[in-house]
Amino acid sequence: MQLTSKRIGASLAAAACSLLGTVPDAVRAEEPASNDWTLDSALLYYGENQGRVKDGSALFSLAHTVNEDRKFELGLTLDTLTGASPTGAVTSDRVQTFTRPSGRGSYNVAPGATPLDNTFHDTRLGVSGNYTMAVGAASRLQGGLDASVEYDYKHVGANMRFESDFNQKNTTFFGAAAFGEDSINPVGGVPVAFSAMRPAGVTPNRSGSTKSKQVVDVLLGGSQILTRRALLNVALSYGDASGYLTDPYKLLSVVDPVTGAPVASPTDSSIGYYRYEKRPDHRSKESLFTEFRYALDRDSLAVNYRFMTDDWGVHSHTIEGRYHWNLSAQSSLEPQLRYYTQSAARFYRTLLVSGEPLPDYVSADSRLAKLNSWTLGTKYVWRSGNGPEYSIRAEYYKQRADSSPGSRIGVLDSYNLVPSLSAVVVQVGVKLAF
Repeated sequence: MQLTSKRIGASLAAAACSLLGTVPDAVRAEEPASNDWTLDSALLYYGENQGRVKDGSALFSLAHTVNEDRKFELGLTLDTLTGASPTGAVTSDRVQTFTRPSGRGSYNVAPGATPLDNTFHDTRLGVSGNYTMAVGAASRLQGGLDASVEYDYKHVGANMRFESDFNQKNTTFFGAAAFGEDSINPVGGVPVAFSAMRPAGVTPNRSGSTKSKQVVDVLLGGSQILTRRALLNVALSYGDASGYLTDPYKLLSVVDPVTGAPVASPTDSSIGYYRYEKRPDHRSKESLFTEFRYALDRDSLAVNYRFMTDDWGVHSHTIEGRYHWNLSAQSSLEPQLRYYTQSAARFYRTLLVSGEPLPDYVSADSRLAKLNSWTLGTKYVWRSGNGPEYSIRAEYYKQRADSSPGSRIGVLDSYNLVPSLSAVVVQVGVKLAF
């Protein structure tokens, strides 16, 4: 399973940024290092409700400040995911049988239960390196490489960032670009789009064993010190992905137009009719991010907003607030609250109705549905004088998604076709300077 495509991506990215000291905001305040070397390490746990996806991660970042003009950073991440992953099929009032992605086995889902593949597991190893150098007296250039490998997914990427200070360092402009090349090798091969799931032991419809995609991201923005206490960050970004963007493990139920029950497969009446999804082979995204930070006499607060739109029809809004509370010279507490909402992709459908013509593209992946979510969390940091810095963060995540119009057919009207999701994140970190 491709880890980067999981619904936990946002939570893990935020957690990793917080723990490894790589603030995910448009602008990072520079702080002079008192030591040549810094090591950030963290352990993270993510767990969804009802026995669904669980993640255990170890993250490490080693930074070396060569001098005032040069800095080198190395990163290492190890993720291990287990649990049950939604297949995309809908609940039914009868037992449903699904073939595993390998095609060599099957599993049953009880009446009234959400179809989940309980063999979902994967391990990801990622490495990265970045080098930052001064360009003149007020500018900086950073370049980096990264790579990751999973059982069925490989990624290599490169990035570059340039930033420059103006107006007595009260104003900073920056630009960044990143490129990624991904190789997808699904278990059992790449399914033919819209083809029917076949029984275990029967050769499935496959179009090959490997697909690829390319991703390009461009970011432009800046920060402005408004007053002695206030700072404003603004960034515009554009992303372009092309190639194989379909999830090879997602299915759609084909149901009777009157009863809502799954119809029999046209190739084998012993199993239900489930088709593999198909998404467009191109996706472009544009987003606007803005954040306002304000320093109080002792504490500080930050409020940010992000708007994203893409050519799949997804439009999202994210609002987040954080309050940094300095409890003492050695400790601080930072509660946060985030709200996210999005519209559904144009081709999102909870199910397919037997007898109706197939659309050009379709997916029942709830991450493409109309949804909203809340995240409530807090982070505690304790600094032991000149010794290590310890941190712990806890978050609770709640998501609710809607089914597509016209999905509540017959018996399906009795079920929640897209169950809500809740998850907890706990992360513990240690930062050493030497």
